[in-house]
Amino acid sequence: MTDAPILRRWLSQVHGLVPAQLRRDPVTRRRSQLALGILGANLIVGSALLIPLAMIGEPDLRRIALVNTCACLLLMLLGVLFLRRGSLWLTGNWICAILYAGFAFATWTGGGVRAPFTICLALLPMLAGIIAGRRSGLAWGCISVATLTAVYVAQAGGVELPEVTHPETTVLLAFGALAGTTILVTWMTAFSEATKEAAIVQIEQASAQLAAAIQEEEKARHAADQAIAANAAKSAFLATMSHELRTPLNAILGYSELVVDELRDRGGNDDLIDDIRKVHASGRHLLGLITDVLDLTRIEASRLELNPTDFEPARLLREVAEIFIPLALRNNDVLTLDLGDDVGAVHHDATRVRQVVINLVGNAIKFTRDGTVTVRLRGDPDKFEVFVEDTGIGIPIDKIERIFEPFTQVDASSTRRYEGTGLGLAVCRRLVSLMGGAIEVRSSVGRGSSFTVRLPRRYTIPEHTASVTTSAF
Repeated sequence: MTDAPILRRWLSQVHGLVPAQLRRDPVTRRRSQLALGILGANLIVGSALLIPLAMIGEPDLRRIALVNTCACLLLMLLGVLFLRRGSLWLTGNWICAILYAGFAFATWTGGGVRAPFTICLALLPMLAGIIAGRRSGLAWGCISVATLTAVYVAQAGGVELPEVTHPETTVLLAFGALAGTTILVTWMTAFSEATKEAAIVQIEQASAQLAAAIQEEEKARHAADQAIAANAAKSAFLATMSHELRTPLNAILGYSELVVDELRDRGGNDDLIDDIRKVHASGRHLLGLITDVLDLTRIEASRLELNPTDFEPARLLREVAEIFIPLALRNNDVLTLDLGDDVGAVHHDATRVRQVVINLVGNAIKFTRDGTVTVRLRGDPDKFEVFVEDTGIGIPIDKIERIFEPFTQVDASSTRRYEGTGLGLAVCRRLVSLMGGAIEVRSSVGRGSSFTVRLPRRYTIPEHTASVTTSAF
């Protein structure tokens, strides 16, 4: 890398002057830096050139040289404006055009091809190629050669051009032209090398960052694969354990019922009968939890099979309402059934539809005290809808999405008033999605909630998982 700290400092300062639209890639950024560096070098060398030009002994020639150089320097400053507007092509060609005008004038008035500043025309192709691109460099190379050829042909044809006759002036101008050209070439070479090294460093840093990003992506992909495998193992474990637990639980429930019947027939102790009934109730609660876990894991593992048959949703809702009338009375709730128009028969898994409705109605009654729970049925030729509305405690809008996550409740504190595992709604959403439908939730704290289950009249294999729409009243 470069050992010139001055160039590095210059480069860092120049980088801040490059407009944002010219920093989009390393090549454009480097050419922009070179354009600013060349502009600065030309202005410095041109200003320094005013000193030997002011020492010309011939007054007319001195005046012409100074005016020509000052005009070129002032016009060249416009290149900064063109660069700030984001046009490298215009910047490079403008600089070359100004220099060409100055050098061509100096050539024509200073002796033609023998003029000291004729050599400066060789700078134009290099400047244009660096800033504006290869095509501009080739074009200015052709212009420079054509200009020199035209001047030569003119002189060879007998055209007399003004010449510098004073030897000291000739030497002074030749010195200025050669020194200025040498300084510019040296500066452009060093500055170009510095920008190239800076671009290489940036590319290396970008490559290192890309390699690190790829490595992190590989780690993330590996972690995701492990998480998927762990989730599959978890689902398989839960499914197996749930199945194994249901068998002894069913036996416990069966024997507890037999014991209660036997004690009642023998006129047994009422307290003992009540205790056994509590055991039976706890067993049924645990069996419901295990059933929910089993259903959830089967759905996640794509192992739950639906058995669609023709049934009437109106009849199913009447049966569900009869189940929940005692619980509604216990909470001092009014359970209303609104079947609307007869929607007729549908083709679905009646057991799974009943499971969804039971979960929704059970939740509505559980979270409603001294209120109303309404179950509605509506349908059209393409779909049927079940609405479960309550006037209970409601759900905060920022927590509606969470109620469909497994083992999640709105109130997850240890002092929560309402019991539950947080599995019922998670199973409902997955079952409805599996049947090609969707659940819509509307709720407002203190005013109640409304769950809408929307299903097609005939079950078809869904192409994608249905979304859950949420809103507030």
